[in-house]
Amino acid sequence: MQWLRKNKTSIPAYVALLAVASFWVAGGVGALDLLGDARSPMAMLTGLYLMLALVAVSIIITVLALTDLTRRASDSKRRRRMMQ
Repeated sequence: MQWLRKNKTSIPAYVALLAVASFWVAGGVGALDLLGDARSPMAMLTGLYLMLALVAVSIIITVLALTDLTRRASDSKRRRRMMQ
């Protein structure tokens, strides 16, 4: 509980990373089977474009979350050094 109180502002970044990780696990486990059931080439192409967009968004979210967490960690280290 103490960790949660100290890192309240970091929780959204952790939740975003968890959501992206679950997206990738779901995609690896079987979400790609949906494309195999496509009835037409146009439906398959649309599914591929949708997946491409989701992959791009997940990469952007991951980079932003990791950048935020890295910035917060460096800020806290800087504050500790200044207090010493």
